[in-house]
Amino acid sequence: MQNYDQIQSIIVDVQKIARAMKSKAISVKDIQNVQAISIEINNILYHTPRLRFQREYDLGKEDDYYSYSGEILALVELWEQSLQQRSGNKTDIEFWEIYEYFKYGDADDIYRTVVQHFLSLPEGLRIEYLSLPHRYTFLQKHLDFTENDFSLIAQHVEMMVNSVEKYKWLYEHLADYRSKHILNGIIRYWFDFDVDRLHSLCETIFPDYYDLDILQCGENDVMVDLGAFIGDSVEAYITTYSTYKKIYAYEMTPSAFEIMQNRMGGYSNVILKKNGVGSEKGIMYVNSSDNGLANKLLTEGDTAVEVVTLDEDISEPITVIKMDIEGAEKDAILGAEYHILNEKPRLLISTYHTPGDIFDIPCLINDIRDDYKFYMRFNGHGCLWPCDYVLFAV
Repeated sequence: MQNYDQIQSIIVDVQKIARAMKSKAISVKDIQNVQAISIEINNILYHTPRLRFQREYDLGKEDDYYSYSGEILALVELWEQSLQQRSGNKTDIEFWEIYEYFKYGDADDIYRTVVQHFLSLPEGLRIEYLSLPHRYTFLQKHLDFTENDFSLIAQHVEMMVNSVEKYKWLYEHLADYRSKHILNGIIRYWFDFDVDRLHSLCETIFPDYYDLDILQCGENDVMVDLGAFIGDSVEAYITTYSTYKKIYAYEMTPSAFEIMQNRMGGYSNVILKKNGVGSEKGIMYVNSSDNGLANKLLTEGDTAVEVVTLDEDISEPITVIKMDIEGAEKDAILGAEYHILNEKPRLLISTYHTPGDIFDIPCLINDIRDDYKFYMRFNGHGCLWPCDYVLFAV
């Protein structure tokens, strides 16, 4: 079987056989044919021979015989549903393929399949993946074929199996097909390592965070930049929109903050804050690095940093919040709940620092206020692992 159209006629025959099994008016050969056909259809629709709910049967036992006929009827119903869902546009079809793969596939089988696919990649490409921990400090696991360490694959398989309904929720709540295409592409990459497809998702028109098709700003906007680094994202905002009422720029790394002070000296109404931002006030620490990139709040470290919440630190209404704070985005959102609930600032949030953020952050925003529209854009130019993707909530 080469395509979905051929499956439909076969389903009708399988359904007839399963119903005939109820009266035992069926031969062993027909049952064996059904078993072979179900494996073939599962492989086409779900890329796995056996779905999670299927089990082994001893067809010589009466209870197993009837249970198996019931399982086949359940499979037929599922196959028909899948075929109906895969009759739309290419992006929607790809969504259903991904969704059903993780909803019905066995996690161990998926893991083994992905590892085998990774090991089939050209050796030079596999060697490149050894550099992931040095290139992307936000990654918590590894992809090291020399040590037989595929924990990065295992982490993402587990996350997708456990979060498959969140994936469906987010896909349905994204406001344009460009966002849906990007979401599908990021997830596909975690399991197929198609670098060319990943790079094709990249934004080529607008600067990071400031997509003029999504975000329009003007002279009355109060913008907050969390993770302002050396001020480059503040400058990009000013260059893009030309005017603003006030900008608050938060950066907790001393070396980066000093550079930002010098860089922002010529701008009026730009307030610089050497603080971390979280869900509650306190003192945390950072380990200073050469350039301040990828610095995280720690319980101990080189330099003490005062952590504030946006709700307590900024009393005036906020209209735009940009966040890129190395995995602390969810805490910062919780610490800005009053502003979000009462003022509905536009939110531009990095969601790549931990695998689940891609789903958990939009769900968290929706829990606070359910009238946001969501978009996604991808800015990981030349990357080897998906990074720099941004959620827009407007």
